[in-house]
Amino acid sequence: MKKRLAKNIFLNINPIKKFRTIKIQIDFLRPLNKDEMTSRRLLANVLSNSTKDYPSFQAINDREMDLYGSEINVYTRNLLNFNDLAFSVEFADPAFLIDGKTQIKDNLDLLGEIIFKPNLDGTNFDNEAFSTEKRNLMSNLLSIQDNQDLVSSLGLIKLIYRDDPNRQVPIFGSVEQLEKLKNDQLLKAYQDIIANDLVIINVVGNIDETEFLEYLNESIFAEKLKNDRNDLTISFSNFDNLIKNPANQIEHKHLNQSRIGLAYATEGVSKDFNRLAPQVMNLILGGDDQSQLFLQVREKNSLAYSVSSTYQPISHLVTIQAGLDAKSIEEALRLINDQIAYIKNGKVTDEQIKHAQKVMLTRRKISTDSIQYYIMRSIWETIYPKTLLTNQQFEDELDNLDKKHVASVATHMHAIAQYQLIGD
Repeated sequence: MKKRLAKNIFLNINPIKKFRTIKIQIDFLRPLNKDEMTSRRLLANVLSNSTKDYPSFQAINDREMDLYGSEINVYTRNLLNFNDLAFSVEFADPAFLIDGKTQIKDNLDLLGEIIFKPNLDGTNFDNEAFSTEKRNLMSNLLSIQDNQDLVSSLGLIKLIYRDDPNRQVPIFGSVEQLEKLKNDQLLKAYQDIIANDLVIINVVGNIDETEFLEYLNESIFAEKLKNDRNDLTISFSNFDNLIKNPANQIEHKHLNQSRIGLAYATEGVSKDFNRLAPQVMNLILGGDDQSQLFLQVREKNSLAYSVSSTYQPISHLVTIQAGLDAKSIEEALRLINDQIAYIKNGKVTDEQIKHAQKVMLTRRKISTDSIQYYIMRSIWETIYPKTLLTNQQFEDELDNLDKKHVASVATHMHAIAQYQLIGD
């Protein structure tokens, strides 16, 4: 069932019987805004750990246990050019319970409590709840400096999006913003989200669609999600300036191990482009334990403790991350470029293509064994359906892929950013 509850409020119910749990997820989306990253992440923490009727984390946890171990999750993430504040509850299918007649309704009500009944003290969030979660988030943000892999990733991201200010602040926020964030400001941010964000409700599991719709109409969701919401416009980052003038940064720290991060734009591949070619190219380059980077840079030449590549389909970016000794950086960079040239020059073997195709197909099959796969697919169907392939389309693209397609991707890889974190 797909239903529009109001302008830009969508309900998608997928009554799949293959799982032993049911999941309800509510996503609140708006354009990425650097000034809202921290408040939305703090909101996720404040809302998930205390409510009006369950004023402590222990009280919420006790209620989850009453519902046979239901699991509440609240987080923020980047989705396209949007900030997604997501709320979910996953719970046991009542068909497997001795007494589960009200299980679906009770969990829907609990999720509604988390979202719409915050723990307030007059006109602000409860001060203890606010102060505790602000302190916890501050501790997490400060600890980032101890995670050098994350520091390297964030350094590379800042270079990649140097022309996009709204991507300069990480999705989990910043210390500078958090220090200034006050209780009343957080409440205003919450009220704005509830009133204006585009909303997608997804339900996946063994569920009767008509029955669930009745529960929804009788719940707090019917009252709170009836007004029209703001439109969202999809936009994509442009890397033309970086292709002409790549960004480079070197930082020095007192570390035992150095890190390098490299980014490549893959726009402008050949006209006979295969849609899965970038993913296959990435697997051969560094996305698998049989990849060129792993075998040549790490195993054969021992130039890195770790090295891998990833491909981001929406932004068409290939990124490479490596952990290594400072004295090995130049040789490692040379060998990384050699592996890109290996693919670019058509030296990829038929066995490598077949292995990558098998890995792609296996990963897709494995992914369909999770509820989250169906929720994410439903979200994409709602906001950006052109990115999706049916299973048949996926298999056809894989079958039609050859070395020419893979080489074409590597040929059109443009180095746009390089970040080095040097251990002194």
